[in-house]
Amino acid sequence: SQKSKQSCNKIKAGRFVLDRIVSHLQAATGQVLQPFLDPSVTFVPVPKSHPLTEGALWPSLVIAEELRRLGYGEAILPLIKRTSPIKKSATAGWGNRPGVTEHYRTLEVIGDIFPPLKITLIDDVLTKGSTVFACARLLHEHFPQAEIRAFALFRTQGFIPEIEKFIEPSVGTISY
Repeated sequence: SQKSKQSCNKIKAGRFVLDRIVSHLQAATGQVLQPFLDPSVTFVPVPKSHPLTEGALWPSLVIAEELRRLGYGEAILPLIKRTSPIKKSATAGWGNRPGVTEHYRTLEVIGDIFPPLKITLIDDVLTKGSTVFACARLLHEHFPQAEIRAFALFRTQGFIPEIEKFIEPSVGTISY
């Protein structure tokens, strides 16, 4: 559990070696991640809880750039921006995290582009999936024909005191 928390904090701070992490994921999953990290996919980084300021670290963009450098994804399009700040999930406390509606109200799609056919939202840490769900909903409204998936480097598991497997890819559906 402690190692997991330290790794999560490193990702939030932009200090990680993605190629090592991805090689572990590939070895553990085979083709499980192929639809998410396919060479024909467009990566869309998930926005932070506050509007970006110039020079600020954006972990989701860093992850998308590293995945692209490693040969995954066709393009990176930062199509979603945060228009007003919301509480950070990590510091909001149990029961006070922003929900899908709150995220949705503070996000907008930017840019008028040719619609991508396959989109993978890239996030650093997935807790409940509210941010990713709001982003997917917004993208679906703008690009209804696109397949939209999400990839997060880490998935938190709440207050589980002991995590038995540090690397355990999970594939499923986030529902509202």
